[in-house]
This record gives sequence, structure tokens and C-alpha cells, in this order.
Amino acid sequence: MVRLIVEKNQYECLQAGGNCAILPYKSTHTDSKGYQKKTYRSSESDCKHCPVRAQCCGRVSKFKKLDEIIHKPLYDRMHQKLTDNKAYHRRLVKSRSSTVEPVLGTLINHQNMKRINSRGMAQANKHVLMAALSYNLKKLLKFIRKNPTIMAQGMPQLKDCSCHLETFF
Repeated sequence: MVRLIVEKNQYECLQAGGNCAILPYKSTHTDSKGYQKKTYRSSESDCKHCPVRAQCCGRVSKFKKLDEIIHKPLYDRMHQKLTDNKAYHRRLVKSRSSTVEPVLGTLINHQNMKRINSRGMAQANKHVLMAALSYNLKKLLKFIRKNPTIMAQGMPQLKDCSCHLETFF
């Protein structure tokens, strides 16, 4: 269990046995997916005699290390807002269920997107973009107004129906 101390930009480890390890901020790095993360790391001497070190750090590692995305305060603020205001949370869920979920349902059930049969992130990205493009084109075609062209010409009015019909055929 860790607790963030914002003023000092560090975490405090509150594990059993009275051990209180400090995890100060070490660096910011970019992971393999391009996300920037902050690294917090304790010293080996802080975790050396901790009774729960094996469960907390693992059997091989001798220190505790935390990586968090740099936008974590924003995520925490949004989580707090959702848990404090239930009406706001319900409104967001209702909005999502009427805008996002039908699109996903249509892609999965009607456009066979249950599985992406391609290798690699680039190919999977192309697959999803093509599915989204076809979905959007389908929606657009519903809203384009079609002006019908008149292909038939009017026949002249006949005053006497008993006149020569064979002249028209």
C-alpha cells in the first residue's frame, strides 16, 4: 500500500511491520507505446528488512518501483468527480450508451469486427479505420437527399377515347 505526498513529489510505502519506505521521484521516460511516465523508486536499504518484500517487490527485485502516467492527476480528479456526483455519472453513462455503444454494436455484430485478422498494430489500425470509414459512409448515404429525375413524358390528352388507339402503339 502506497500513499502519494504531492508536496514532496514522492510516494510513501505503508506496509506491515512498521516499515515506511520513501519512493522519491527519479525520472520521466517514454515507454514503448509513446506514453510519458514518471518513475518513483525506493532504495534497497528501505525494503531490505520489510516482512512483505517478496509480495510487494517480487522475489528478485530488491526495491519497489512505481511507474505512473504523467496525466494521473487528471484521471484522479475525474474519478473523484464521478464518485462524488452520482447524477453526473448517470448522465455521462446515458450519453455514452446512446452515442458510442450503438456504433460498437453495429461494427461487432453487422460488420463482422468480432476479430481482427491481421498482424501488427499498423495493420489492425488500418482494419479498424476501414471499418469506421464504411460505417460513416453508410450513415452519410442515409442522409443524402436524392432528387429523382423525371424520365417519363406526359401523353397528350385525348378528347375522345374512342379515337384511333392503334396510332399510339
